[in-house]
Amino acid sequence: MNKVIKYLLLAVFALINCNISFSQSLSDLQKTELKKTFDKHIKTISAISADRIDMISVYSYQIEKASQFIEENERYASDKEIYTKLIELKSLIKQNKEVVDFLTPRASTLFYTKAVSLLSDGKKLEAYDYLQKAVKIKPDNIMAQYELSKMSLDSGQITKATDNLTNIITTMNPTAEEKKLCESLMAYAYDKNLLQSLSLIKQGKYAYAYDILSELDAWCKKDNSGICRGDIVKKNIEICQKGIYDNHIDITKKAISKGELKVAGDFVKNTYDYIQRNREALDVNSSFEQIVQTVVGGYLKQAKSIPEARNNEVRLDILTKAKELSAMLGGEYEANVLKEIALLQGTSQISDPKLDSIEKNAKNEGYSIDYEQYVQDTLSSPEQEVLKIEKEYIASNDNKLPEQSVAVAATKTKAIDKQVDEKFFETRQFMQVNNYEKALEVLEKANRLAKMEGDKKAVAEMYTKAIREITAKRMSKAEFFIFQGDTKQADSLVALTDDLIEAYNMKEDTVIVRIMNSYLRAIDNKVCQKKQEEINVLVYDIIAYIQKNDFYTAEAYINKAMQIKGNNECRLDKTKIRALKRQIEEPLEYVKKKEEVDKLLDTGDTVKYFLEYAKLELFYNKNKLGEMSVYHTPLRTILSQTGNDKLAVKIADNLVKYKQYEGAVEALGALKELGYKAKHTKKAQKRIGKLMAFESMKRQEKIEQSYRIADKYNNDKWFKYFLKTYKKNVIKFNKAGRDIRYY
Repeated sequence: MNKVIKYLLLAVFALINCNISFSQSLSDLQKTELKKTFDKHIKTISAISADRIDMISVYSYQIEKASQFIEENERYASDKEIYTKLIELKSLIKQNKEVVDFLTPRASTLFYTKAVSLLSDGKKLEAYDYLQKAVKIKPDNIMAQYELSKMSLDSGQITKATDNLTNIITTMNPTAEEKKLCESLMAYAYDKNLLQSLSLIKQGKYAYAYDILSELDAWCKKDNSGICRGDIVKKNIEICQKGIYDNHIDITKKAISKGELKVAGDFVKNTYDYIQRNREALDVNSSFEQIVQTVVGGYLKQAKSIPEARNNEVRLDILTKAKELSAMLGGEYEANVLKEIALLQGTSQISDPKLDSIEKNAKNEGYSIDYEQYVQDTLSSPEQEVLKIEKEYIASNDNKLPEQSVAVAATKTKAIDKQVDEKFFETRQFMQVNNYEKALEVLEKANRLAKMEGDKKAVAEMYTKAIREITAKRMSKAEFFIFQGDTKQADSLVALTDDLIEAYNMKEDTVIVRIMNSYLRAIDNKVCQKKQEEINVLVYDIIAYIQKNDFYTAEAYINKAMQIKGNNECRLDKTKIRALKRQIEEPLEYVKKKEEVDKLLDTGDTVKYFLEYAKLELFYNKNKLGEMSVYHTPLRTILSQTGNDKLAVKIADNLVKYKQYEGAVEALGALKELGYKAKHTKKAQKRIGKLMAFESMKRQEKIEQSYRIADKYNNDKWFKYFLKTYKKNVIKFNKAGRDIRYY
């Protein structure tokens, strides 16, 4: 039994040895591939050089990968060839790892040393790359940061350089020598750039000087070393702003004088944009207004000279430019330009002096007019600006904590005095429930509590934040009231906001001006929409009065509609109003004439009454007032209702005498109504027909008369003698050389 167990154990041991031997054996193909990989790693590690500092991170990675490869393949060490490769690679890794480990903590310094060497050779770009690598590895490499600051100064990036130098002094714990070096560079930067800007100003290169001074100004706001003189910088910035404006004007004038309208137009736009950004520092004179008018006039003249059919796109582009530039001046000037453009495009309404006068004499109305001191930008989209302001100040489901609100400021602003700090958070609570009066009252308490200079400054900043937020919220509410049609509430809120701004002396605050400017114009746009709706309602009222033949009331409503105006940006469509005015002109004139004619009845002069009534009827027929449902009793009917045939004959004779032939025919028609036959009036009909055909009249009037007669009498045999004579003589008249067409 023991022998059996012994043999079994020997068999198991042999099997294990066999498996181990199998696991460590390699096929020829596997062995070849493994040797190739060893060779690659040996070649890579052999290439490591202490001169390639920039490759240190790569070398570390290569050594790590090679070491990992050795661990994975040490089990094949029984193979002599593999063993040789493995020992060679291990030896290389050990040697080069010592080099890499030595260089790694010194890489930043080595990069800096290399950069300094390159700078001495004038290779600035390469040196910059090495300095960047130095600070990437070690951000607090003071000398590398110092050299980068010098480079920033050389490229005109004053703020970047000074920020970097300030950061070195305040956060990197420099030595006394290093600190003095940084401060000296800052002083040098200030002096050098200020002198350079002053030199540029003397040369009239205001734009270049402005860029340098703007950088210095940004630095001055953060300068704690007392190097920067902010008052001198600001004074020269103002000189540059005025100089740039004057340069714009001069260049635009030169472009105009050379006939370069496109160049002049571009400069006008740039100038306007510059004015909007620097309005506080500029005294914009009439020269800008004159230039705009000159360029717009040039565009309109150019558009008139271009044949519309051939170059419609070019013409439209020029008119669009004229429209954009005229908007810079706005008001009556813009309105006149728009009318001229509309006329050139064929979309202008027929001029009506009376309506034009009514509209012109009516005052423009709007919040942006009542509070014009806030309106300093008329080109930007007020709706888009309002959306930005709401994001900054107005809380909503998607914007629970607006970034410029007092709620945010209260968490960031920490007062030295605990009581003052508590008042800030109390203010926040009142602002969140829109109790502005209480919020300002709490701030007043905070102001009284503030003893330290820092606390006073913090309170002043919180006041500013609060007034801005209250302004935005109240104006937003006013806009909502206008949307609801509640102008009384909107008026009250806007006035209340203006009083608040004035009470806290913030009318010059650029943020307040931006908020008010945007909301006033946005509200006026909504008011404009409401006024357009009012005009549209009046259109329906006017039509209703026309249908009732109440033309006086219709005219009164038309005049009322023409007096409706918004602010200077409000473009109301009164096309239908003007069309209705033209529609009622003749009916209204007819009504007025009829009133005068009816007064003659009181005088007892019957003949004169009928003579004037015949003129009235001719006016009615010529203007086709019957098609407009204007009520009119025909002359024939009135005469026949008298039952006096002698009067009818007398009136017909008088109408012929005064060459009122159409009225004379109708007077004869009264005899028809009284029972006379056509033959009884044959002689009179022929006489009137002949006289009417030969009557000297304008060609168009003659044609229109022919149409009226044909429509009225062609199917009435009672007037056959008149009609036949009229036709015959018209033909005869044509043969004599006058072109009168008869249908």
